[in-house]
Parts: sequence; structure tokens; C-alpha cells
Amino acid sequence: MNTSTFNPLKEAAKLCADELLAVDDCIREQLSSDVMMIPAIGNYIVDSGGKRLRPLLCILSARLFEYQEQRHIPLAVVVEFLHTASLLHDDVVDSSGVRRGTPSANGVWGNQASVLVGDFLFSRAFEMMVENGQMDILRLLSKVSNTLAEGEVLQLVRTFHLEMIEAEYLEVIERKTAILFSAAAEIGARISGQDNAVIERMAEYGMCLGVAFQLMDDALDYVAETEDVGKPVGHDLEEGKITLPLIRAMDNDAMLVRVVAGIAERGTYAEGEREEVRRAVNDAGGVKRCLETAAEYAIRAKHALPEHGDTGILRLLADLADFSARRSY
Repeated sequence: MNTSTFNPLKEAAKLCADELLAVDDCIREQLSSDVMMIPAIGNYIVDSGGKRLRPLLCILSARLFEYQEQRHIPLAVVVEFLHTASLLHDDVVDSSGVRRGTPSANGVWGNQASVLVGDFLFSRAFEMMVENGQMDILRLLSKVSNTLAEGEVLQLVRTFHLEMIEAEYLEVIERKTAILFSAAAEIGARISGQDNAVIERMAEYGMCLGVAFQLMDDALDYVAETEDVGKPVGHDLEEGKITLPLIRAMDNDAMLVRVVAGIAERGTYAEGEREEVRRAVNDAGGVKRCLETAAEYAIRAKHALPEHGDTGILRLLADLADFSARRSY
């Protein structure tokens, strides 16, 4: 297969086009409110060009087990609402003015509005969980929302934590990012009545896929250009995020440690330091190690896939795992 032309994310979106349209319709319905700022901000975020990977993963998981009903559509929206709410809160915490190449919601409406609309999305997600009526799904997604919050706090506590080790870093991204991938993959197995072993395998698939996806995000911050990824690059360190490329590079470059310590003390880059750090992280092998780790998690994701289910969907899920560890955007 020619990986330069085959894009499993686009293939999956094409395959699930009707269900993704149903997800979009459900999103707009659930954003309805007579407080006009709520649908304005909600639709702004939803329409801003995200990959819709989490709801797509929920749909693919249901298709894998030939699920014939429609309950996965609102559950996919719940997952997207939890994700969108966390983005709204993230951008406020990180003082981020750009999201996917456009002004962030807090940059347009302000921090207070973004936080409060994020709260609305969390509460609406819980209303939808209750309406679903399946206790194990409610239990799963309630735990996910709590884990997301823990991940946010953990990342805050570890801001400019220069002694960060790989295990601590992975703990943050599992709680803050990968947990939603895991839940999305698990939902399809649960609503289609699979046994616990299969449910656990799908959850593990989603977790490993999510870690690989975030590892690539962190690598791209040190190698990509802004116009390619639709967000500022070289920005993670400025926000106090000590990610795997930097952790590995600092293990090999004492001078880099001193430069990063100075950035941590000031809370920002001095002139020319952004590119200096990016170059040093590459030269010291930090990006290479991060990419290797992403590939390892992609392999783990593929190994976790169950041995039964629609063979075409199984292949596509395996391709998505590979894609998550080699994407350029």
C-alpha cells in the first residue's frame, strides 16, 4: 500500500460519512440554548476544523461489531463534548490565542465566557449520558470526565518540572488525552454487547492510539512549521510543558538543561531561544526517541485489537494506529 497517498483518517471519514453527518446534526441540536453565547461559542469550536477522530473512533468501534442501532451517535457526541469542553478550559489555562490556525474561543470572547461554555458542555454531556440509560456507559464516561480533570491538574502541577521523567509525562497524557480515545473505542464494544475481554482490548487499543497521537503532537512541536499543523510551534515549552522530546534531549545535553532552566525562570523565551531549543532537541535525539515511542504505542494498539469483527474495519483501525504515529499534521 502506498502510504504517501493512502490516508486512513480520510478513508474512515468517507466510510462513516452518513454517521458523521448525524453526529454533526446531534451536536447542533444539543448546543441549542436561548443563551445565545452558548451555541455561538460551541459552534465556533466545533466548526474550527478538528479531525473528529474521537467520535469517528466511536463509530468505527460500533461498526466493527456490526452494531445496527443509533445509540452510538449521541454517545459519540458526548465524547466530542467532553473533548471540546477540555479544549475551552485548556486554552484559558495555557493563555493560548490560536487553535487550529484560527483565534481560540477565549481570544474572541474572553476567558470567562470560554470557561463557562466549557462548563455547559460538560453538563450537557452528563444529561446525554443519563438519557442513554446504560449504567455501565454512564459509569465509564463519568470516570473519564474525572480523569480528564485530574490530568489537567497534574499537568498544571508539573508546569516547568525540569526533573520530569518519561513515566510522569506518560501519566499526564494518558489522563489528559488518551483516556478519551480509550472511552470512544470502548463504547462501541459495550453497546454491541461484547464480553469483558473484548471490551478491555478495545479500551487498550484506544489508550495506545491516543498516546501515540499525543506523542506525535509533541514531536511536531519541535519539527513542524506553523502553516503545516495549524497552530504555533515551539510553544509547548513556553507553556511550561516538558514533553518527551525535551525530556530525552535534556538527558543528552547539559547545555540545553541550563537554557531550559532560564526559560522556566523567565516564563518565556529570550530572543532566538525558540529556534535554539528546537534545534538542540533535534540534535540531541529527543524527537527521534519520541517518534520511536509513538511507533511502539502504535504496535501495542494493533496487538490489542480483537481477533473477530468486520475484517475491513479491523484493517482500518490498524491503519489508523500506524497513521497516528507517522502523521505530519
